[in-house]
Amino acid sequence: MLYLILCFLLGFFSSSLLSFSLSLPPTHLCRPEQSSALLQFKSNFSLSISNCSQDYHIVSVHKTDSWDKDTDCCKWEGVVCDNRKGNVIGLDLSCSGLIGSIQSNSSLFSLQNLRWLNLAGNYFGNSEVPSEFGKLRSLTYLNLSDTALTGFVPHEISLLSELVSLDLGQNYLLFRDHDFNMLVHNLTKLENIVLDRMSLSLVVPYSFLNFTVSLKHLSLSYYDLQGNFPAQLFHLPFLQNIILRHNPNLIGYLPETNWSSPLSLLDVSGTRFPKGLPASIGNLKHLKALSLSSCVFMGSIPSALGNLTKLTFLDISNNMFQGQIPDVFGNLNYLSSMDFSSNNFSGVFPSSAFNLTSLTFMDFSSNFLRGTLPNNISGLSYLRELHLYANLLRGRVPGWLFSLPSLEYLDLHSNKLNGPIDPIQEPNLVLLNLTSLDLSSNNLSGNIKSCMLVKLRNLRSLDLSFNNLLSLTRCSNDVNSTLPMIIEFHFSSCNMQRFPSFLNASKHLKVLDLSNNQIHGSITKWEGEGWEDLSTLNLSMNFLTSVEQIPGKHLYILDLRSNSLQGLLPTPPQELSYYLISNNELGGEISSRICNLSFLSVLDLSKNKLSGTIPDCFRSFRDQPSVTVLRTVNLKSNQLEGSIPQSLTNCYSLEVLDLGNNNINDTFPYWLGTLPNLKVLVLRSNRFHGDIPNFNGTFSFSSLQMIDLSRNEYQVSESDPVYIGGNYYRDSVIVTTKGSDLKLERILVSFTVIDFSSNHFKGSIPKEVGELKSLIVLNFSHNSLAGNIPPSLGKLAALESLDLSSNKLQGRIPMQLTNLTFLGVLNLSHNNLEGTIPLANHFDTFPNDSYVGNSGLCGFPLSKTCGNDQEPKSPPSTVGDESEIALIWKIAAMGYGSGLVLGLSMGCIVFTTGRPRWLVKMIKRNPKRRMRRRIHRNGRRKN
Repeated sequence: MLYLILCFLLGFFSSSLLSFSLSLPPTHLCRPEQSSALLQFKSNFSLSISNCSQDYHIVSVHKTDSWDKDTDCCKWEGVVCDNRKGNVIGLDLSCSGLIGSIQSNSSLFSLQNLRWLNLAGNYFGNSEVPSEFGKLRSLTYLNLSDTALTGFVPHEISLLSELVSLDLGQNYLLFRDHDFNMLVHNLTKLENIVLDRMSLSLVVPYSFLNFTVSLKHLSLSYYDLQGNFPAQLFHLPFLQNIILRHNPNLIGYLPETNWSSPLSLLDVSGTRFPKGLPASIGNLKHLKALSLSSCVFMGSIPSALGNLTKLTFLDISNNMFQGQIPDVFGNLNYLSSMDFSSNNFSGVFPSSAFNLTSLTFMDFSSNFLRGTLPNNISGLSYLRELHLYANLLRGRVPGWLFSLPSLEYLDLHSNKLNGPIDPIQEPNLVLLNLTSLDLSSNNLSGNIKSCMLVKLRNLRSLDLSFNNLLSLTRCSNDVNSTLPMIIEFHFSSCNMQRFPSFLNASKHLKVLDLSNNQIHGSITKWEGEGWEDLSTLNLSMNFLTSVEQIPGKHLYILDLRSNSLQGLLPTPPQELSYYLISNNELGGEISSRICNLSFLSVLDLSKNKLSGTIPDCFRSFRDQPSVTVLRTVNLKSNQLEGSIPQSLTNCYSLEVLDLGNNNINDTFPYWLGTLPNLKVLVLRSNRFHGDIPNFNGTFSFSSLQMIDLSRNEYQVSESDPVYIGGNYYRDSVIVTTKGSDLKLERILVSFTVIDFSSNHFKGSIPKEVGELKSLIVLNFSHNSLAGNIPPSLGKLAALESLDLSSNKLQGRIPMQLTNLTFLGVLNLSHNNLEGTIPLANHFDTFPNDSYVGNSGLCGFPLSKTCGNDQEPKSPPSTVGDESEIALIWKIAAMGYGSGLVLGLSMGCIVFTTGRPRWLVKMIKRNPKRRMRRRIHRNGRRKN
């Protein structure tokens, strides 16, 4: 759009300059003082390559290179003189690569006869607009756009009363309200004004009512306009173009009656026009471009839209339009682009849209359109892009879609299309241009032959995923056939049964996703050859039993998870970054060659039958500081033995280390605290033993969010989302919460859990645990804890699950626990608790199982009633608790801010050392921001 505006303005200027230059006598010399002024102006600037050629498709030329003192200045490039006195009346130095600043004493302002001045596309950074521009009283055309000018626009600009065209856009300029009022009041001849990407935050929109009635072009896009836009401007008698694009705080509405004007371009996209589209829009007979996207428009589309027979561009996307789209496109013969996406349209797709003969772009995606695609059409011969995804379309995919001679992008994903895909017919003498085809997430079925696909010779991206009845087979007569230009091939969650080796000659293929299919057996060495540029290979969730050779020599991602692979670990390619081969039946030891993968970021070998020790060879990662280094190591659920290799301390980028469910025999790896980015440490269900020392100093675990040491052999004595992981691989762990083991498929960075369960802990629960105000899950079950439940637990305002079962706790249930309004699971069973069960707030919703095995408890929901002497007392104030908490044991901030999961027998840390200062350092953070998010999220959920 900006390009069209610029072309319009520059065309106006250039044609005027040309007429004057042609009328100049060939022998006439310009005035010496003006030649001198121009040369002095030139000397104030250095030259560079202008960006105009990239931004506006205009050739950048150093026009001042032709300026020579020994030649007539009227013949210099960019200079125009009159034909009588030799005065310089026009200066066009746009896109000339000028770098410098325009000073108030510039010789430019001595050219009093200037009528046209264009300095657009140069760089006058950090300089303001000199007030001396007001001296150039003869100016009719002034363009200072895209020159990096700053500051306020001087009020002297309003003295240029002869101005017909003014462009100050693409700068860092501001208007004062008073100065702007002076400008629109004094410039009575103004026809074109462009102030894009400036700031009018100080200007009241009703000031626009003072614009002259002769205004033809008004562009205020990306302008920071605020308030109500006066609808009267739409009625200006000569207004042809109005552009208010991307002013999100500008409110307005389109005229509903008596709207007839010569408008040819109307763009209010990215504003707030909450009313509907009026039927009066049909009166704009000259309208060529209508852009109403992202304006909060509501209601239905008037059938009067079909009256805009000169329309070439139509965009009403990303609004709240609803109802049936009127089938009124038959007369829009010039329409080249239409976008109705991201609305709430329903009903049948308008069939007349398929007969448009000039259309190059069509997008009706993300609506609720129903019906079927037509069996044949008469138009769309120039269509390049067709987007109908995320609707409710049914029926078959017609073959004519693949025969459109100009079609490059076809996206029909996430509909209800069914049945087989019609055969692809090559049109006569036409080479198919289709480069991107997406039919994923439908109900397509049948068998696609490879010899049919290879007809799409220019195809670069193909996605047929999530059509679980669709299969792909190779033709017997296409031994040498392939898709020569294919880059991405997605066939996930379909019914493919063989590896598509016919693609191994596709030299540009980078992404191959065949996950969740029915591919059995092995990938042979022959099938694994080729694949020269393959970077991502996803064969997860199939039935592969072996891989003789991994396809691709330069793989970045290899995903073989959830197959039936047997034997030893396949040797990965040297440049691999994601090695994912979990949930298979692989055995043997982990080779030390794994440490030679200098680019390795994620290593997931979990849920196999790997044995032996973890190789102590991770030093190599420390020697590769310039490449992506190891972030995740997941070896859980194998048969690994020995100890944790201390060479892991060299993996400075390590965030996740999961060694759970193995046979590792070691003490607590306190030295892992030196890793600055370690967020998740899971050592559960191994044979870790001994005390966890009360160390301090550098072992801080400063970034830890989750630690799980549960189900080990530690012996102790008494005393409304960001996830961990990247775009492809998301880390997951098992935590015990709400009474069962839960797999967290994605670890929320704010998730906060303590799991001390199933160890041999003794002693009492420290009252300081009540300061862990970000906790969501607290599990101390299956230990030998004694003493009372500390009332301070009632301050865990975010707690959802509390499990203290199977211990030796005694005394009453603190009334303070009834303050836990988010608590959904409570288990205090199998202890020595006594007294009445509190019933305040929602405590009466917990079942009998929450309290069984406590012979001294009485009251609902238990069948045992209480006597008067067992009535609970009012809860004591907890204000004094805060002052009693020793500063040396301030674990209050544990997990604040980024969240922490302590799923460990970490109680041994607490109960052995009493006041673990190292843990305090590890988890000290501020809880306030996270608690606000937590309460806000639950509030929305309840609503």
